[in-house]
Amino acid sequence: MLQIIIRKVILGLFYLFVISVVAFVMVRQMPGDPAVLIANQDRETEAPPELVERIRHEYGFDRGMVEQYRCWLQRVIFDGDLGYSTRTKRPVLAEIQSSLPASLRLGLITFGLTLIISFPLGLLAGVTNNKILDLWIQSMAWINYSVPVFLLAVLLIWFFAVDLRLLPAIGHETGRHYVLPVAALSVHLSGWTTQVIRTSIREISEKPYIQFAHAKGLKQIRVILIHTLKPALFPISTALLIQLGNLVSGSFIIETIFAWNGIGRLLVDSIMARDFPIIQGILLYTGGIFALINILIDSLYLFLDPTTVEKMGRGRTS
Repeated sequence: MLQIIIRKVILGLFYLFVISVVAFVMVRQMPGDPAVLIANQDRETEAPPELVERIRHEYGFDRGMVEQYRCWLQRVIFDGDLGYSTRTKRPVLAEIQSSLPASLRLGLITFGLTLIISFPLGLLAGVTNNKILDLWIQSMAWINYSVPVFLLAVLLIWFFAVDLRLLPAIGHETGRHYVLPVAALSVHLSGWTTQVIRTSIREISEKPYIQFAHAKGLKQIRVILIHTLKPALFPISTALLIQLGNLVSGSFIIETIFAWNGIGRLLVDSIMARDFPIIQGILLYTGGIFALINILIDSLYLFLDPTTVEKMGRGRTS
């Protein structure tokens, strides 16, 4: 079992390597000469050619692509150095670390509220025999997930911030600033999460051994908690962990709309400014989050049912 986790770690490192290559090549295919863009920042007149050439040499843009990547990867692995932002001249790692807490707080609060909303509704829809109740929960979940999150955010801002003037629309200084972005994200994500939980519970509930448990006269609550919920946790936990990864990696749309100084907004601003080192660093950070989540998913499976992980291992080696 430990070998499977080690294999996952190695696979995650390979995944990060691929992400680093794609990120490095992709940002250099963006339009415009990066040396010219950097040289002309905060200037009212065109930068002189000698300044452009000095910046091109300083950032290594005069070298081949492979050589640039080799030098960058070597600094990342051995020195933990992701480079310096071309906008702020600060270390990339410092920029990410300063934006990370805001995204983490927003993501974790949203994730918790999403669970509070969707888990009871999904469980109820999965075990109920009341078709009207099931249809009502599914309809509400579908509507919540179908409405674009940016539209929810704009409607919440218009109603609560502009019309009623009850809540602030931008920033994250106080608890009141969390209400609108968390509400927009939670309403949107709870629809999808409710459907995932409902579908997983419903599939397990239709298994023959669940029907047999009912036929034996076991109490409904015992059947749900012991015989239904535990096997249903496999697909549910996978979906929830992926959702958590999306949240803590930064919600680009919400952070931009609400002027939330998190990872998502930092990436959007960096793309607009062609800040290559920041873009590479954030993509590498996001890849690391999802590589870690893959490891956590297998570890969780190992905790819930070790035989499942053993089958996974045999399936990969056969």
